[in-house]
Amino acid sequence: MDEYNINDLLKKINELEFEIKSLKKYGLVWDKENTKEQVVLDCEKYIPVLEQDKSRKIILGKDNNILIEGDNYHSLMALNMIAKESIDIIYIDPPYNTGNSDFIYNDKFIDFEDGYRHSKWLNFLSKRLKMAKELLSEDGIIFISIDDNEQANLKILCDSIFGTNNFVTQFVWEKAQHFGRQKINFYSNCEYILCYAKKLFSSEFNKLKELLVEKIKTDLTDAPLYNASNKSNIIIFPSGSVKFNIADGVYTETNNDSYELVEPVSVKNSLNNSPLKIKFKSRWSQDTVNEEIKKGTIFLVKSKGFAIRAIYHEGKKSNESPRQIIFTNSNNSLCTYSRFKEKVGVNEEGSSDLNRLVNQNIFTYPKPTSLIKYLISLMFDYKQDIYKKDFVVLDFFAGSGTTGQAVLELNKEDGGHRRFILCTNNENNICSDVTYQRLKTVITGIRPDGSKYSEGIPSNLYYFKTSFIADHQNSDQIKYCLVEKVDALLCILENIFDEVERNEYSSHYISSDKTRHMFIYSEYFNEIKFHEFKQRVLNASGNKIVYIFSSDNYVDARIFEGDKGIEVKPIPSKIYEIYKEIVEDIKRGQ
Repeated sequence: MDEYNINDLLKKINELEFEIKSLKKYGLVWDKENTKEQVVLDCEKYIPVLEQDKSRKIILGKDNNILIEGDNYHSLMALNMIAKESIDIIYIDPPYNTGNSDFIYNDKFIDFEDGYRHSKWLNFLSKRLKMAKELLSEDGIIFISIDDNEQANLKILCDSIFGTNNFVTQFVWEKAQHFGRQKINFYSNCEYILCYAKKLFSSEFNKLKELLVEKIKTDLTDAPLYNASNKSNIIIFPSGSVKFNIADGVYTETNNDSYELVEPVSVKNSLNNSPLKIKFKSRWSQDTVNEEIKKGTIFLVKSKGFAIRAIYHEGKKSNESPRQIIFTNSNNSLCTYSRFKEKVGVNEEGSSDLNRLVNQNIFTYPKPTSLIKYLISLMFDYKQDIYKKDFVVLDFFAGSGTTGQAVLELNKEDGGHRRFILCTNNENNICSDVTYQRLKTVITGIRPDGSKYSEGIPSNLYYFKTSFIADHQNSDQIKYCLVEKVDALLCILENIFDEVERNEYSSHYISSDKTRHMFIYSEYFNEIKFHEFKQRVLNASGNKIVYIFSSDNYVDARIFEGDKGIEVKPIPSKIYEIYKEIVEDIKRGQ
């Protein structure tokens, strides 16, 4: 017993007793990690930052995209310090924890015999999902691919992180078409894609947001109102709102069991001369029917079955939501196509996609580009009733870079300005030799071996690596160390990347379209140096963002008084404060 401290033992017993008493009646409970991930411990001692590798920069367009080499925990923490609530879509394809060496935890492969493999996976993913949630914008969406090994655990975990009220759906993707003997008792031909919103309900109108739309139909004539999955309810159609293709007269019943006349209806001159009060399984509520009538929609009854249909007013649009099951067999009439008429593909297409680009076959069934394109293309602006085409997509399990290719190809389809941030480690040179080379091939149209792949898709790519600076007891010292390494984070924050000038106390960056400048003054106030810095700022034309070192998060904006094109901001106190908040949350296990 000499190796144990009695006070430590009593403390541990009290902690366990508290956990047992405070367990939720329903929810997900798993063993807490006895030893934290090394990547997490790193962030308790060091501040993660990013450094740009200018040798891998590609400038061929207007839209700026980012590839980060390093552990995704460090990348997420760095992004959280500068980019909270700025990401519109997150797509991730995390390790499925199959027990077949697909999941590494604390530098060790977790095999099927590990009794704690589910707990380790949950500890691993929960920390990353919590940080990912903070990055999502108010109307943001996250898609998570998964299979049977952890699907049930992931659903409950996401319910606890994002909230059950923000659960959109669980898509079922038909991943394969070969129906040979694969497994005993069943054939595995599907995977799942969990979808959550940051805030699914509008606080302004207290109603469900329409965030995902597969197609907008404008060539409508008439469409049935019946929906077999809904409950029967009574809908009242005012006099003159329904056309009839049956003889005039008074009708008291229908010849279709799915439709019940609640009251007799009089038909005169092929219109209802009295209100049509009918009970059936309607896809529209009474309020929706009333709204449509105001817009000019009328209704049609073709037979004595009274199967009522809507005839939309001129210019009517109908938003079609994505179906929960994503079918991929083109022989199936329900096969899923994007609004660009591209069929969603199967798993083996992901491998051929990658092989055509970089002649690499090191990934086991990467997702097909068509699947990720389909998911991203669903993003809808419910406020303006149009598709979103200018937003940021994050993938922090980027692997071979499928998400980046999907973003680039979607922009080519509709002239959009979507941008991506991809994070992946460089184990076996994956980031530098596969992910980067794939993105470079898509952008330039030239493969690594020099052969032509395509005409290219003009865009910009900036390559970053995770790095660290040591935390200190002296907060002023750490802030000064941080401001010396903060350039890359600020470039990402302001979407301004091209370096114009840099010296030992300041730096100057300009946007790719040359209209926006970012200046950084990274030293304690020195009258001579600051005067020189100020003149450079004033001499630049266009909009200017000026970051100035401040140990107390305050800068007097009057130093540039008279020039309305300048926005002054302090650094790095706010960034350091966010870092400390995240570390404290980690230590509390939140």
